[in-house]
Amino acid sequence: MRDARRSVTWVCFTLLIAACGSKGNDSPGSGGSGSGGATGSASGGTSGSPTGGASGSASGGTSGSSTGGASGGSFGDATGGTSGGASGGTSGGSTGGASGGSSGNPSGGRGGSTAGGGTSGGSTAGAMGSGTGGKGGGGGHAGSIGPGGPAGAPGTDGGVVSGCVGGKAWPTANPAAAGPFEVTAEKNVGPLAGYTPDPIYGDQQQRFNIYRPKTLATSGYCHPILVWANGHTDNPEQNPPLCVVDSGANKWCGQYLPMMNHLASHGFVVIASLSTTTSKGDPLPTIAGLDWLLQQAETSSSPYYHRLDTANIGQLGHSEGAMSTCMVASEPRYKALAAICGTRTLTGVHTPMLFFCGGKDTTVKCDGVRDVFLTVKDQPAFFIDELNSDHGSWVYGGAKGVSLSMAAAWFRVHLMGDTANRKYFYGANCTFCTDSRVKVEQNSLMAQ
Repeated sequence: MRDARRSVTWVCFTLLIAACGSKGNDSPGSGGSGSGGATGSASGGTSGSPTGGASGSASGGTSGSSTGGASGGSFGDATGGTSGGASGGTSGGSTGGASGGSSGNPSGGRGGSTAGGGTSGGSTAGAMGSGTGGKGGGGGHAGSIGPGGPAGAPGTDGGVVSGCVGGKAWPTANPAAAGPFEVTAEKNVGPLAGYTPDPIYGDQQQRFNIYRPKTLATSGYCHPILVWANGHTDNPEQNPPLCVVDSGANKWCGQYLPMMNHLASHGFVVIASLSTTTSKGDPLPTIAGLDWLLQQAETSSSPYYHRLDTANIGQLGHSEGAMSTCMVASEPRYKALAAICGTRTLTGVHTPMLFFCGGKDTTVKCDGVRDVFLTVKDQPAFFIDELNSDHGSWVYGGAKGVSLSMAAAWFRVHLMGDTANRKYFYGANCTFCTDSRVKVEQNSLMAQ
């Protein structure tokens, strides 16, 4: 994909600009195709469904703009707005919180997740986790708005703590180079998930790809989890025959493999939905994938059995996937987030959050991304504008490029405890603060 063509392909995300700048007060686009004519897909152009704007509700307005009618609006419906948080607290019950620490053991510290375990999850549940599982710590989406302490990470019976304990401490590594792990991928695994009709796959729901270290079983580490969210009409890599890169047909589906492989080479297990509309669905496809992977961590026949650090989970995404990431900011199992070239009004942020934009992006402009960054005041937040990047060219900069090194450093710091990489973001003279390729801002919690 060429940079300019990628920007045109994602012109449907002009509707995100209003969400970034206005905090969701715009009205929905009027009519138009869900995926827009510019994408060159069957659902775009003149044959696009007229429901693109008509289905936009109050939350659709957060994404609607003056160009919404021409280039889309299909994912600005009630599901797009409500599914991020609604499913977050559906199954975190008071029993989970109350009993999360009653039978906790020392291994619970690694297995516990990071925020409220239902409406009555106590601090003991976070500190100790649940040794016996069952009702401990609240299963599924463990109380996304619960005020309690960390709950036991969900497992096969609703609250089983990961058995991956005693793993080696992570050494520091250079985020601007490939990590030490050889990467392998497992494709089309996990449950069917995602909203239909999908812009690429139609009425067929999709599964997931997982990118991970090849030596997962013998590495000696407990590997953190990263959840990836695609941009609109995109995938982590090509998935023929429908998701392909074909410049002649103006098709650009399957663009993110450099990011997937880079993060996996640093030791992360990256689960990526094949849905091409990651801001819709109940649950969102990203959350459905995470639920399944956490179950695999406690299934003895799974390659992930007792290999995952379920206390250290993050999410990142691009464009619509960045909006989707913002939608789940209150998800208690997350410990760090990153939004690339897209945002949405935030609620319930309880983790460090990284915001990236391209200075030459005409689809989602930096001003809107920065506006949302400025709303994060009680958690560490970092804004980075790659001055010469557009909406999609960032992914091809290689390991030394801003976006790949930025993502690896951010999640190494916050999910692996790689304190040496704090220098990239923290302090007045941080590495990116003095990098001529970018313009950055830190909130007050990162300036020291």
